[in-house]
Amino acid sequence: MENYSNIKNCFDTFIKNFKTNDTDLEFRKRSINHFLQNGYPGVKNEDWKYSPLTKDLKKFIKFNISKSLSNELPKSHIEEFEHYRIVFYDGNLVSTSILIDGLKIEKNSNYLKSIKKEGKNPVLNLNNAFAENGYLIEIEKNTKINKPVVIYYYYSNHFKSNYFGYKNFILLNENSSISLYEKPIYENDTAYLTTSNTEIFLSRNSVLKKFDNNISNKNSTIYNFVKCNLDEDSYFESFNFSKNINSRRDETIINLNGKNSFASVNAIQLLHQDCSHEIKLLMNHNEENTKSSQFIKTALYDQSNSSFQGKIFVDSKAQKTDGYQLSRALLLSDNAKFFSKPELEIYADDVKCSHGSSSGNIDDESIFYLRSRGINEKDAKDMMIKGFLAEVIDKITDKNFQTKFYQQLGYVSNDF
Repeated sequence: MENYSNIKNCFDTFIKNFKTNDTDLEFRKRSINHFLQNGYPGVKNEDWKYSPLTKDLKKFIKFNISKSLSNELPKSHIEEFEHYRIVFYDGNLVSTSILIDGLKIEKNSNYLKSIKKEGKNPVLNLNNAFAENGYLIEIEKNTKINKPVVIYYYYSNHFKSNYFGYKNFILLNENSSISLYEKPIYENDTAYLTTSNTEIFLSRNSVLKKFDNNISNKNSTIYNFVKCNLDEDSYFESFNFSKNINSRRDETIINLNGKNSFASVNAIQLLHQDCSHEIKLLMNHNEENTKSSQFIKTALYDQSNSSFQGKIFVDSKAQKTDGYQLSRALLLSDNAKFFSKPELEIYADDVKCSHGSSSGNIDDESIFYLRSRGINEKDAKDMMIKGFLAEVIDKITDKNFQTKFYQQLGYVSNDF
């Protein structure tokens, strides 16, 4: 059993310096006690059996939490396309550039507007205990935000903290829409542990498109939890691009609670060296005439590894459900590893659900065909890998972000 006394001492100091009400304080204390009783998860826990975090989390038994005195995002990191922005500088929300009717963005200082349930997940308990930053986004009824909101997470090269905790809350009221793009920026290779806990509520006929660009430094360990609740006729689309991250787990729970709600979750992973990324996804169809899609593709080089746990659950009253799930991986090294656990749990009899998973190397016949057309072997393989991953980018319905991720994958503008 690891010694977590340093984390407990850090929590005691954190509470002394943090302004909170009695209800929040008791909840934080219960959360840290749950964590201290169980510690970080290990491979004996089925939910974490293939998680890269089981070994990397144990590096963080000593926390160093401090405050940054800077707050200006370097202009070189600001996206060129038109957008509104939220800036976190060394873990602290320092600015927003948004002053428009119908959209409220602020620091999530109201701790009650967050997931408030301590339980079996030790990393969420850690987040519940320490999180002091995050954003709150609320869109009023009948409001369409015409430009995307970019959320910058900037980590400077002079900051000394090794833990960051975020707790976010997103509420779209009836007939509203917005696109969000999360972009982390690391100026150094310091070993960070970052935990994020986001809860989303989509009211009737609302639309949320959420894009995540996961390019971290080579020593960071990241746990990202998202819970999304969809009401009638609402739409949720997410796309996750991961490239050469160190160690990351994305855990998502989606509740399709209203008729004709639709959730589309897509991700690509391009990993080298000993990078690791895990995706755990639970899609709950709780009402009739709901639809979901999960599409994950991975390219693994060197000693990198990836795992996917995806489940479609269909309640007995959720007739006319349409659920789709597919995960595929290219193993580009003898030492690369891919673990997959697709699941269906269905209690309704009038549904259309499918799941599938496959892994393998590049097709030799396709490489031979390209080489016979005068393309060298390296370029031929590169074309095959990009084409394999680009199929997921095709699912993005926002053409501007579709183009952006094509470019990030390595396509030039005349390739698409």
